[in-house]
Amino acid sequence: MNLGTRSFLAIAAFSAGAWGCASGGGGPPVGGAQAEELFAAYTGRWELDESSSTAQIPNQLEGVADEAPVADIARNESRAMRRYRRMVESRRMSVSEMRATIEVLRRRPETLLLRASAIEVGYTPIPGMTITLPMDGTDVEVREGEHRIRTTLSWEGPILSLDHQVVGGGRVREQLEVIGDRLIMTRTIVAGGPSEPLVLAYDRG
Repeated sequence: MNLGTRSFLAIAAFSAGAWGCASGGGGPPVGGAQAEELFAAYTGRWELDESSSTAQIPNQLEGVADEAPVADIARNESRAMRRYRRMVESRRMSVSEMRATIEVLRRRPETLLLRASAIEVGYTPIPGMTITLPMDGTDVEVREGEHRIRTTLSWEGPILSLDHQVVGGGRVREQLEVIGDRLIMTRTIVAGGPSEPLVLAYDRG
């Protein structure tokens, strides 16, 4: 990843954090024609640009028994995985809870379909599975493989936030923001301390 890309991702991550501090969330920040313009900016088909996105974190919990001590996992892990393990450890998670949460964190949809309106947002993170999220913040529960995930939607300024609560696990927040012709998704684990974001960049398809 070149210096220009790193700078762009850093600015995007900072922007998401700043809006989160400045706004209390809730419904769309604007109404009328401005709201329609905001919804139109998000609505569409978005294609992942791997070269401008954070590298995928390793799946080092794959095959690890649920009853394995977390200390055993730490012995041979990469530096990147260590950061994410410390995030989820701050919630005193078991290995199975860590696995479920990190699997959500590792989501990497190559194509993202969005449909935004004043009533709801249709969100397709996985081909063939569309989640329809009410604009009023009501949670929607879906099953992904062995996991149940409750998702809620909120707006923080012009940023669309999706909170994914893994039943029996932790919480992962996705913040989506349209910057120019790109959709930037910033994904973090919501834990006791600061977490390092994963940033995915999408171009309109």
